[in-house]
Amino acid sequence: MVTEQVGKAWVQVALDITSGISDQDRFDRLLATIRQTLKCDASALLLFRDQQFVPLAINGLSEDVLGRRFDVQQHPRLEAIARAGDIVRFPSDSDIPDPYDGLIPNHEEELKVHSCIGLPLMLDDRLIGAVTIDAFDPTQFERFKDDDLRIISALAASSLNTALLMEQLERTAGVEASASRRSRTLNQQGDMIGQSPSMLALKSQIDAVADTDLSVLIMGETGVGKELVANALHRQSGRAENALVYLNCAALPESVAESELFGHVKGAFTGAISHRKGKFELADNGTLFLDEIGELSLPLQAKLLRALQYGDIQRVGDDRNIKVNVRIIAATNRVMHDEVKAGRFRADLYHRLSVFPIFVPPLRERDKDIVLLAGFFAERCAHKLGVANISLDAATLSMIQRYTWPGNVRELEHAINRASVIAKSDSPSEPITLLPHHFNFAVEVADLSGAEEPSDQSMSENRLVELQHHGLKEAIDLFQAQFVQCAYLENDNNLSATAKQLKMNPGNLHRLMKRLGLK
Repeated sequence: MVTEQVGKAWVQVALDITSGISDQDRFDRLLATIRQTLKCDASALLLFRDQQFVPLAINGLSEDVLGRRFDVQQHPRLEAIARAGDIVRFPSDSDIPDPYDGLIPNHEEELKVHSCIGLPLMLDDRLIGAVTIDAFDPTQFERFKDDDLRIISALAASSLNTALLMEQLERTAGVEASASRRSRTLNQQGDMIGQSPSMLALKSQIDAVADTDLSVLIMGETGVGKELVANALHRQSGRAENALVYLNCAALPESVAESELFGHVKGAFTGAISHRKGKFELADNGTLFLDEIGELSLPLQAKLLRALQYGDIQRVGDDRNIKVNVRIIAATNRVMHDEVKAGRFRADLYHRLSVFPIFVPPLRERDKDIVLLAGFFAERCAHKLGVANISLDAATLSMIQRYTWPGNVRELEHAINRASVIAKSDSPSEPITLLPHHFNFAVEVADLSGAEEPSDQSMSENRLVELQHHGLKEAIDLFQAQFVQCAYLENDNNLSATAKQLKMNPGNLHRLMKRLGLK
């Protein structure tokens, strides 16, 4: 009877696979039918890519789940599903942490006992994705036979495979996906998380120009992710197998700038003890990414223009021309029209670089992308802190959407990292939940409509209030631990870089971190 009931419910899902509806509608209907048929509390459709499960659609889960990337090595349940090749039923008393603990709205408590089923989605014995199904009732799925679940698995695999094939055909034919099909791209460009109209437009521009040799000028505020755009452009181009060479023009001392770009020969200047290739030669047949191009001096702008015009360079101290085949991508947070008008940037170089200009929108204009990015950074931070899961309270999600994020995506990442460290210190038990008071800007977003921005003094007073219930030594240790851990995370767990930022000897920092329980 159950099998017959399941079969009837899935007739429409089977018809949806060949219908003209969008991928997202098809995925959402799939999960809605799962919830209706199995009476589960949450489900998700995941794409398997690069040893990660990427959520494509969710039902009953917090919206920030769509921004998370679940590394199978960090999540034992998902790893078991990836390896199984068939239906996986986890025991209701399993002590293996669930990747969605704390991520089901209105059920933020730890989910120690519940039903969990994993359906690996296979195509020709190759894993392409998975469906996860969760319920709080430990006996919820006992009446469903594995054959019932295999029907769901087969239909879900067919639906996902259809979407993947359509996207591959569109890319091969050079056809731009329609707005309905672009609602949530399967081929996410690296870590470019976002589904807002401005981000979909940005991804469409990247798709249009990536596989050309046109010069691209990426513009946008500090922290919006211009380097991610450059990486996506290179990765989707015909030069992807060759090098993407990065150069930060703002960090170029005038004395070595020409050598960095074009190289030098032995004896060209004091200290030139051997021949050295510059960035142009290193990027030959690849891509050269010139970050902060607006900081380049006028004399160097003239030399760069010549290289772009004629396709050849001269090493410092050498009269010979070297032919190079380089695609240029530049980025700046300056308003280049104003720079040209003020005479700080050459008009001819500007026009040469901005053959295809791309504007990266600020975070405040990306609507609910903030929630997805918060989930992405929370998941990544959980790995760095060695905890199973970091979730965000509903009030926190509301708060971060109201904040204006002047530092954009970079500021959001650092805010999530800092809040996670503080939350872990406040509550060592798992799962960790980020609450509004874990963020330094909690007061700033209390009433954006009329409240003045808090002064540094008021923010300091708020932080003192948080520490007042501790003794002096405990409060000092807590502050040190949070301060050091934040710096450590921001430097990608690099001890030497962290020590340099904190102006400490690496050995002393290592001993301090051991004393504070951070090592």
